[in-house]
Parts: sequence; C-alpha cells; structure tokens
Amino acid sequence: MTLHHYRKRFLLSFKIAATCVFVLGVISSFFFLPYYTSEKNLAWCFVWETKRDIVPVVAGLQFGSGLVLVFFFVYLLRLQRVLRHEKEELAAAITNLEVGFYKESLGDKAGFIETNEGLLKILDYSEEELFKLKPSDIFSSLEEYAKFKELLLTRGSLIKEVRFRKKAGQEIWVVMSSKAIKNDRSGAQFFEHLVMDVSERKWMEEEVCSAYLRFESVIQNTPNIAIQGYALDGKIMEWNHASELLYGYTKHEAIGRKNLDMILSEGDRIEFEEAFEKMKKTGRPTAPREWKVRNKGGREFTVYSSMFPILHNGQVIEIYCMDVDISDRVESERRLNEIKDKLESLALKDALTEIYNFRYFRERLAAEFERAKRTLSPISIMMIDIDYFKSINDAHGHQFGDKILKQVARFLKLELRANDVVARWGGEEFAIILPDTNRADALGVGNKILDLFHTRAFGDGSNLIKLKCSIGVVSYPEDPLFSVEELIDGGEEGIYRVKERGGDGVALYGHDIGENVLDKYSVEDRKRFVDAVKQKLSFYAVRSERSILEAIYSLAKSIELRDRRTREHCDRMVEYAEKTARHVGMNDQEIDNVRRAAMLHDIGKIGITDAILLKPGRLTPEEYEAVKKHPVIGADIISVAGFLKDIVPLILCHHERWDGTGYPRGLRGDEIPLGARILAVVDVYEAVTSDRPYHKAISRQDAVKILKDGSGTQFDAHIVEVFLEVLGEK
Repeated sequence: MTLHHYRKRFLLSFKIAATCVFVLGVISSFFFLPYYTSEKNLAWCFVWETKRDIVPVVAGLQFGSGLVLVFFFVYLLRLQRVLRHEKEELAAAITNLEVGFYKESLGDKAGFIETNEGLLKILDYSEEELFKLKPSDIFSSLEEYAKFKELLLTRGSLIKEVRFRKKAGQEIWVVMSSKAIKNDRSGAQFFEHLVMDVSERKWMEEEVCSAYLRFESVIQNTPNIAIQGYALDGKIMEWNHASELLYGYTKHEAIGRKNLDMILSEGDRIEFEEAFEKMKKTGRPTAPREWKVRNKGGREFTVYSSMFPILHNGQVIEIYCMDVDISDRVESERRLNEIKDKLESLALKDALTEIYNFRYFRERLAAEFERAKRTLSPISIMMIDIDYFKSINDAHGHQFGDKILKQVARFLKLELRANDVVARWGGEEFAIILPDTNRADALGVGNKILDLFHTRAFGDGSNLIKLKCSIGVVSYPEDPLFSVEELIDGGEEGIYRVKERGGDGVALYGHDIGENVLDKYSVEDRKRFVDAVKQKLSFYAVRSERSILEAIYSLAKSIELRDRRTREHCDRMVEYAEKTARHVGMNDQEIDNVRRAAMLHDIGKIGITDAILLKPGRLTPEEYEAVKKHPVIGADIISVAGFLKDIVPLILCHHERWDGTGYPRGLRGDEIPLGARILAVVDVYEAVTSDRPYHKAISRQDAVKILKDGSGTQFDAHIVEVFLEVLGEK
C-alpha cells in the first residue's frame, strides 16, 4: 500500500478509538454522578441504593475504554514503524531507479524537492548542482517547459517525449511520465516525474527515417531505372516514377496488384515465380537476366532486370526489382548480328556462286575431320573439276562461263544432302564434304553426279551445253590420311589422275590409281593408320553386338581393296575353318569364334606395305621379319573390341607350329589354342592352292601332301585328319 493509504487508515482508526472512549466515558459518568441529598432527590438516591449490583458493569466499561486506548496507542506505534519502513524503501527505490526521478515544487518557490541517481546520471549533474537550478533549466527551452507544464496541469498526468539539456549543453531526448499532486494540508502543488533517456532510440529512429527518405528519394528520382517493391505475396507495394514511364501504369494503378498479371509475358511468368519463391527461401539475390515484358498499351520489349531481397533479422520481408529498358541495345545487337552475318557471309561465301568459299571449306573440313576422329565415324570429301572449262569461256565468253558456274553450284546443292557442304574451291573447281559417309557411299555419290552431268544441259535457252567433270574421292578412315591437307591433296590427286585418263570420271584415292599407297608414308604414319583402324573397331564394339558383322566386314574390306585375292582367300578360310571346328566337336560359341578369327586373321597386314605384300619375288630377311609382325598387329587391333577378346589368341597364334618353331611366341603342342591350330591348317591349304604374287597355285593333291608331310611337326595331326575329311565332303 502507498503512504496515502496508510494515512487514511490512521485517521479512520483514530476516529473509531476516540468515539469508543467518549461513549464509554458518558456511560460510566451516568452511573457514578454524585448527588447531595435533598428531599426531592431522595428518590434518586434510593435508586442508587437499589442499583448497587450495576457497579461491576460500570467498572468493566471503564476498564474496556482503557484497553481501547492502550490498543490504539500500540496500533499507532506499529503503524508509525510500517510507515517509516515503507518510506525508506520507497526512497531507496527512487534513488536506485535506472530511470530518472525528481519532484518539483511550483509557484514562487519553484525548485527541485527530491531526485535520484538516475536523473543525475542522465544530466551529468551532481545533486548540489541540480538543486541550485530551476526545473525549467533542464529543458531545452523555456517555451518547451511552459508548454509541458501547462499540459500537465490541464490533464493531471502525462507521458510525453521532450528534450532535456545536459550539463555540457548537449540536447537529449527523454520520455517523461509525470503527475501533478496537490498537498491536502497546505494546498500547495508539486510535480513528480519519471524520466527515461531515449536519445539512442530516437537517434536510430531518425536514422531509419532519414535512410528511408533517402531510399525513397533514390527510388522515385532514379531516371531510366524502373524500381518496384513487392510484398511476399507478390503484390506491388512500391512503384517509382520510372516504372510509370516504362510500363504506362500510374503508381495508384500498380500498388496492390501482381506484376505477373500486368507486365510479364506468359512465357516468363513461371520462371519469374520460381525465382521469386527461391529468393524468399534463400534470402539471396538472383543473377541479373533479361525478361520479355509488355507495357499497358501491349507493346512487348526486353528489360535487363535484377532482383534482391530486403532482410530483417535474417528473414526476407520485401523483394525489390530494378528494370532497365534494353530494347535499343537488343535492337542494336540484332542489327550488328545482321551486319556480322553479312560480313561473315562475304568472307566465307563465294561472291559469284553464293556458296561457301575455300576458306570456309578448310575450316569446316577441319572441324568435321576432328569430329570424325573423335566419334570414330567415317567422312569423305569430293573434289570436282569441270573439264575443258577454259574452252567454254573462250567460245562463249566469261559471262556465260559465270552463268555455268552458278548453275553448277545450284545443281550440286540440290542433289546433295542438307548436311553436306558444297564450296567453290577456285576457278571451275568445287569441293564437297560428305559427313558420316564411307568410301562406298561416296563413290556412289560421285557416280550419281557424273551421270547427272551427262544428262543435264547447262546454259540459257539459246545456248545449252553438256558438261564433263573429273571427280576425286577421299575417305577416312579407309584412306590412310591424317590431316586436312592430306585429305585435300588426296582429292586433288584423284582429279589429276582422272584427267590423265581423259577426264569425265571418278577416282578413289590410291586404289583405282594402281600405286602402293602406304609406301608413301613413314613407319610412323603406318602406325597411325593402324591406330585409326583400332579406333574404328572399338567404335563398333561399344555400339552393340548387332554391329559385329559390320565391324568385321568394314575391317576386312580394308584389306580386300588392296588385294582382291585376299578377299577370296578370307571367304574360303571362313568356310573351311567353320566346318573343321564343327567336326572337331566345338560348341556353337567356339565355332563362331573360329569363324570370326578366320575372317580377320590377316587384318594385321594393314600395317604391312604393299611393296612387301605384293612383291612377286622372294622376300628378304628384313621383309620377312616385317611380315611376321602381322599376327601381333592384328591381335592388337582386335583387342580393343571387348566382345572380340576370345578371338585375339586365335589371330595371334595362327602362325605357331606344333613343334614350337612358329611365330610370334614359339608355342608348341597343346599350348597353341585349338582354334589357332585349325586356322594354321586351313590357312596353309588356302595359301598354296591360290595364286600369289610370289608363286602359282598348286593342285589339290599336292596341297594335301604338304599337309600330311607337316602333320605332327608344323600342324596338329588330329586337325589335319579332320580337315582332310572336310575336304572329302566338299
């Protein structure tokens, strides 16, 4: 309870005690009032005499009033102690308050009555210094104090922010909780105040307000940058003047609406929503990007936009977006790209025929050639030269010749695939890139073009002529050429060879020309060619099991094109080897392995030059050593194809001898794989019964005698016996 409450209780107790004592005194006096007898008072005395039994009652009343007085004085003493204790606690609380407290008197003797340490700390005064001042002195101005005093007297209590002046003159903001109190006895008035220093909070509020005003000013006055603020539900809460100009919507029209419904094109809405939701979750800005938008009038254009979140205590509370109209830049880039394309077209296309020129052809060929090597796919090029074109120019004039060249260019583009590249190489010569085209297909394309030249007339209505052309074809990896320059030179060489035969024809590089192609290259080049073949086989291997035959025939053809007799030899080898394996008792998988090995047993001869393979006379020791390497080369090539791993030992060992004197490893007897022993017998029989550059074919009987003579030394006797049975069945 407050001191005021204790004061009320004290007064009430005093009134009750006084009343009790007065009543008891009156009653006791009534009974003991002394009377001096007279005749007329004899009756009353008689009453007294007759009422003597009431004396104890009266005595009790007097004793009770005494007890009341004693109790009252004890109560007063206790109440005084309580009041003193409460006053001390209140004084201590006021003194130790973290907030300031002071009491001031009013009127002529206005001044400080009481204060605490909190106020002294706030104002930096000592108690003596403060009590020398008037309460108005601690306010920032007399006017502010007068207004505050008048308002407090009017209302009786007041909570208000005012400015105080510290001892050093610095102004601070405080919150005052004040009350006007009137003294009941003297009638004098005084004020009690609680004071809290809020300068730091006020400063922060002013800074926030100032920052917001600056931010708002920047937003509203930033030219050419449309800035929008979004609530977390996507509704617009900020829309600056630049946004009004860019999108055509006033701030009043935009606030509260969703940007998605206003300016974003349908194609970008989903992406914008995803970016918006992601930013809400992560609190990280998105990378600037371009958006397709439209204004109020429906015009679509492009803006470069950046979105960023506003965070409070680590939580996203708003999202802002800054848009810059880049329509002019986009249009400029489009025009620049058009100019660039035109310049590139002028740089890469032939001005006369409007097809690609030799520069583009080289660049494109380099790219396609690298792709072919990387993906292990074939590629062919075709060089076409119009025969006797100088005579056409001399006879009909250069304008007519130019017309012919234009027509040939259009004709070639029409007849070839969309992904084929047609270019003018120079003069009357054209060059064509045929991606994913092997030699056989490229040869077919060349013959088709040649036939069309024979049937088509070129020129104009009054002067039509037939053209002839020389075509050179080069294919990778069938042809051992390893650079763009080699491919181009190979095509040119084909043209020259056709022209040497009178023109009007197609030449495959190296094969219908009749020279030993590999002889032109170093040992290193031949190794590179073998590596290319290995890559090709590996390519087929990883595609699927269904490509096995394609791989086998593709590799076998590389040998067939060099020596037609090799093809016939392989065909018969496959037939004999398969039958022998079946008679020996091999299972289907083993028979299939023998058949494949028979087809590819001489694949290693790819690495041997034609000068050695096709030499009509006896080989020198060095040449024979080179030939003996072909099983190792063949096994090395086949080993890159995982599904052919079972035939690698058969190819490697098909020249081993039963007595251990064969090559390349010198195996003997059962150390030699069974399939390789079958190939050894079949290979020798086929070799001696076929014409070779170094010998003529012998009769079947002589061949059988060779096998019998070698039985048990060169050959497995059991295999020889089974093979002869197969021959008897044939």
